[in-house]
Amino acid sequence: MMPTSTRYSCVLALACGCGGGSTRAEGGQDSASDGTGISSADGSSGQSSTEPTGGGSGEGPSTTVASATNADTSSSGDGGDGPKFDIGGLPDAESGGCECGSQLGFSYIWIANTDDGSVAKINTITMEEEARYRTMAAQPVGETGPSRTSVNLGGDAVAVANRGGGLTKIRAVDCNAGNNGQPGLQTSTGPADVLPFLEDDCVEWHTPFPYDTQRPVAWAPGVLDQRACTYSEEKVWTAGCSVASGDPWVTVNYIDGDTGVVEEMIEIVGFECSSLSPYGGAVNAAGDFWFTNLVPGNDRLGFVDRATFEFEVITPPITPYGMTVDHEGRPWLAQWVGAQNASAARYTPATGQWDLANNHVANVMSGIQEDADGRMWMNYWTYDGGMSGGLTYIDVETMEVGPAFEIAATERRGISIDLEGNVWSTARYDNTAYRFDPDTLQVDSYAGLIGPYTYSDMTGWGLQSVSCGPEG
Repeated sequence: MMPTSTRYSCVLALACGCGGGSTRAEGGQDSASDGTGISSADGSSGQSSTEPTGGGSGEGPSTTVASATNADTSSSGDGGDGPKFDIGGLPDAESGGCECGSQLGFSYIWIANTDDGSVAKINTITMEEEARYRTMAAQPVGETGPSRTSVNLGGDAVAVANRGGGLTKIRAVDCNAGNNGQPGLQTSTGPADVLPFLEDDCVEWHTPFPYDTQRPVAWAPGVLDQRACTYSEEKVWTAGCSVASGDPWVTVNYIDGDTGVVEEMIEIVGFECSSLSPYGGAVNAAGDFWFTNLVPGNDRLGFVDRATFEFEVITPPITPYGMTVDHEGRPWLAQWVGAQNASAARYTPATGQWDLANNHVANVMSGIQEDADGRMWMNYWTYDGGMSGGLTYIDVETMEVGPAFEIAATERRGISIDLEGNVWSTARYDNTAYRFDPDTLQVDSYAGLIGPYTYSDMTGWGLQSVSCGPEG
């Protein structure tokens, strides 16, 4: 018998502001469809690039200030001084005035050290690494290390998926002293202080999976307790399969966030298992699961309904290398090799229509996420055929690709927005994380990582944006 599952679009609408319309600037016209189910934006947008004056070296944060000529960092209809996110302090418990999303007053980014079998917990304000945790028992070999992280809606926990199988939950606060069987609290205090696997009290649980490819992971929103300002009944989605065992199809798993117990396993017939399938995952406001592969010529977008566990397999018009869900519940795919001569594709579930962003063509390194100003940020390795790589954005309504901001770094992987509105990415072979301020064009960096590769919602902003409305 299947366990009861409830669809949460918004727990308390007045408090959350969830699942409603956008408060972003309006005025962009929808692009016309040619009747094929695919439409495109052909408008033009000015191009400029940022050129940092220097880079960080060694371990720890460094800062570079990028200079740009006539750089326009606003989305269509928005001013350049877009709002920052203010999560504020905790309201009076008696008032019942909790807002949807993080109430913790801090912001972390969780970056997987793929080549080290660990995850780094970095304060996005101070750019200091406050802890590092093992996510697997053995040193990674080949494609077995962690590569995806997802932060829950309350911001107090992260789930980390290992490519070689296994899901680990780590608490950001309120770790359980004695969780490892020893009296007192034993936990990491930084990159030089990493405890063995499962010996850190902040590691709440680890669930092994019989997979040799397991990448997607995404928290689903839970129930908000207005008095305690905490969430309950939180669930986690992940997906994987075993190529070595001959699994024909991918399996999606729905997991209890408190215990790590798998509540549902759904074999997705029609979504083929391979070394790069499944690849990415994200949820909408209801907690439904969207996921992709990375198999050029056999491209897939999958969907599982949280309430019924029914699924659908869709063939997208591009090869995805980066995926997210916007505040209107529309999946976005960043393109990999210029298929359809487009930068990204947006899918509208209600109509089954694909829209393409192609007024500029950016080949992505991986990663795509929306900010509070309606800009869908993504990495690129080329922009209209030139430049060495950096960041650009797409207006979520008009589908127009904005200017390019060049950042000198090798092979950027993953992208995420922090609670201050900064855009984060990682450079795997530079062992560095980058923080880009869209308002000032300043680039800050943190060195000291080990093969960072985190292609997912590593700050939790993606889940907060879809669950709580565009302003969080």
